[in-house]
Amino acid sequence: MDRDIYSKIKIEDAEEICRRIKEEARSQARDILEKAQKEKERILDEALKEAEDKKQANLKKLEKEQEKAKQRIFSAINIEKKRLLLEEKSRFIEDVLNSVKEMAKEFRSTNGHKVFLEQAILQGISIIDQDEADVFYSSLDEKILEDDFVKNIEKLCQARFNRKISLHFKKSDFKDIGVIVQSVDERLIYDNRFLARLKRAYDGIYMELLKGDF
Repeated sequence: MDRDIYSKIKIEDAEEICRRIKEEARSQARDILEKAQKEKERILDEALKEAEDKKQANLKKLEKEQEKAKQRIFSAINIEKKRLLLEEKSRFIEDVLNSVKEMAKEFRSTNGHKVFLEQAILQGISIIDQDEADVFYSSLDEKILEDDFVKNIEKLCQARFNRKISLHFKKSDFKDIGVIVQSVDERLIYDNRFLARLKRAYDGIYMELLKGDF
């Protein structure tokens, strides 16, 4: 009888031990699962954070690239606008200068042309600075170059330069208004025709017109 009780106690103890082992095993399993879940969540959070960081970094990089591309486009547009504006200004300037040339041709038929010739000769003489000079004039101005005109020019030279200057007027085949004044030894020459004067002043006129807004 005692043996049966002892056996029963042993069985009960064994069952209790088994129950406790199972309980501990379940508890450990729960702890492991909880830790595994937390670790999984931590890894996922880190992965998500890393992915978000990469996303933001890529977005910033993309924004910088877009800004650079936009600046390049705007720069190219501005350069093209300036090029077109410069071309337009250049065409405008050429039109203005061509109009001036046409006006110069018409100027020959005005009353001011005779005075212009006088001033052109006087200026040429002042540049040459000789007591004797050749004055080449256009055949189109032959009617103006009469004795009275020549005598008047010589008087004007005497009055301006305080000495007698001998002038030899020679007809030439150019059609531009103005004259060419040359020393008799041909060492000094001053082209005082309108187009020559315009050419000398061209760069300055061009730059002044170029700076203007229109």
